[in-house]
Amino acid sequence: MALVGESGSGKSTVANMVLGLLEPTSGTIEFEGKDTSKLSKKELFNLRRKMQVVFQNPYGSLDPMYSIFKCIEEPLALHKVGSRKEREARVAELLDMVAMPRSAMRRYPNELSGGQRQRIAIARALSSEPDVIVLDEPTSALDISVQAQILNLLVSLQARRNLTYVLISHNVSVVRHMSDRVAVMYLGQIVELGDAQRVLTQPAHPYTRLLLDLSLI
Repeated sequence: MALVGESGSGKSTVANMVLGLLEPTSGTIEFEGKDTSKLSKKELFNLRRKMQVVFQNPYGSLDPMYSIFKCIEEPLALHKVGSRKEREARVAELLDMVAMPRSAMRRYPNELSGGQRQRIAIARALSSEPDVIVLDEPTSALDISVQAQILNLLVSLQARRNLTYVLISHNVSVVRHMSDRVAVMYLGQIVELGDAQRVLTQPAHPYTRLLLDLSLI
């Protein structure tokens, strides 16, 4: 599901509510039929395993004081998944999954390129085996030459892991490549929602047509 619209339209606010980082002032966020605002602390903690996020800037989303191993292993340790040896094996598996050498686990974020850091951020998001990953402009901070590699990786992982993505993007090429459905936001409201191919080729709302004309999605 792609969430598109101008800056200030409410996309990131919705994403933060989905992740439980903000409380909605009205309406509800439901996951597997449950209102997330009514979950107990334990239920909310368990929900965090099922929802993860990949942020826009791979330079700011990884702790520079953590090794790559610790960056990826942290969610597993937090949720008490496996022994130390089992977590090491899981980190190695995740590095394979995002096409990074296992030797990278001994390195630090400042030793990696932007594309490599984003692969590590994706591996970290996958570590807890989530059902939903929020992708907040996941390629906009990367060089054009690297963007396609990351997008293809995300599409491949989605197919292999049966993931649901909530994609925030201004880039029409990214939205076309990644999305099954598109929600168009304007001033905090969803003004159009539908199949990606239909919304992007036959938009029904004048605001969607304007965004496409201006290449803002």
